[in-house]
Amino acid sequence: MTSSIDTRPQPAPTGTPGARLLADGLQVLARHERASRQTLNLVPAENAMAPAARLPQCADLAGRYMFDQSPDPAAAQWRFAGARDAQWLETGLAVPLLQRLLGAAHVNVRPLSGLQAMEMTLAAYPACAPVALLSPDQGGHYATADIARRLGQHVLTVTGPDPYRLDLARLADLCAAKRPALLYIDQCHALVPYDIAAISATVKNASPTTVVHADISHLLGLVLGGAVANPLACGADSVSASTHKSFPGPQKGILATNAPGIANSWRLVQPQLISSHHFGSVAALGLALASFADRAHDYAHTVVASARSLGEHLASAGWDVAGADIGHTRTHQLWVTTTPRLPAEAAAQRLYAAGIRVNWLDDLPLGHPALRLGVAEAVWRGLSTADMPHLARLIDQALTGAREPAAVAADVAALPTEAYPFAARPDTAATGTLTEITALLLGREAGEY
Repeated sequence: MTSSIDTRPQPAPTGTPGARLLADGLQVLARHERASRQTLNLVPAENAMAPAARLPQCADLAGRYMFDQSPDPAAAQWRFAGARDAQWLETGLAVPLLQRLLGAAHVNVRPLSGLQAMEMTLAAYPACAPVALLSPDQGGHYATADIARRLGQHVLTVTGPDPYRLDLARLADLCAAKRPALLYIDQCHALVPYDIAAISATVKNASPTTVVHADISHLLGLVLGGAVANPLACGADSVSASTHKSFPGPQKGILATNAPGIANSWRLVQPQLISSHHFGSVAALGLALASFADRAHDYAHTVVASARSLGEHLASAGWDVAGADIGHTRTHQLWVTTTPRLPAEAAAQRLYAAGIRVNWLDDLPLGHPALRLGVAEAVWRGLSTADMPHLARLIDQALTGAREPAAVAADVAALPTEAYPFAARPDTAATGTLTEITALLLGREAGEY
């Protein structure tokens, strides 16, 4: 006898606590999205993906594993097959594009972040191994030394006369005496990229077995576009990076090298550090690279020129912009001291009220709190070097209180952003596909959500 009871799950009723919380959450999301289109983000550690590159992160792929890495589908075991038909987005798109743009034979897109790429790099070397790391006064990341110590490694500190240079003579003596397994160069605060060619030559002459690794998280977009020298072409053995700072990609991490042994060491430590590598983000990275590749050179050089112009005009307005002797910057970053006129935190709050998002930090290589600005996202979204004098005026007006924050915010909202002038547009053949994807992802009945 067949039961007449309907055992299918029924939708939760509206008006329940969960439904109300969902409504509240959606309102917050919508409010943030509206604000993001009216404000300007000058945080140098953040960027915005082109619209097409965002699609995988709200697609079915975002919830699927993709453990198999072989570019030959027939060689994969596919114990988890949820993303099998989309494998090409990693093995045929993201990885080959990075190999080409970085000039690297081996690329690993498994790290979830730049910091996890750092952890994988360090973990590839034995406990008790000596590793040479940048002092935070040289722009080194706050977490690098702590991670190395937790791995049991012996930390050696590399310093220099100023935030732009290392003391190569002392570095040579250190390497000759201690023979570090690794020199890890991570400029998270970078106005001038370090001379990797000189550093690599110094290290290899003093300690030929020392691996030179460059963490280019902040500089990736500038390296891929040729505005900053590629460390792999300058003698570095390997590089790592996050993919959402000067490069306009998802929050992800990468590793690259031309040395098979180094690539294999990453593969050996990877299973203990990473399970799912967030395939939706890898697919987003592949599409972001495709959007970026055609005009990488123009974008990267426009970023550097715009940062220098903004620094010059802020200095002309009377603000203390670091690096006057080097044109204020040779990257996407600027460091602006606002004291004694107002504390850095208060300066950041004034800019926030005027629709401009910035960092204020107390660990810049300046010895005091200051603003850290970056123009990479602004340029990617549509501002040009010609817009920097106007942007400098808006920043000055917000900081000095010369105009009401709401008035400045209105002018910020009117800046020519969201055009993504350096991003590739899908060609005519892809238009139908893009329309279909958009309909599949966003064109559902509201009730389905």
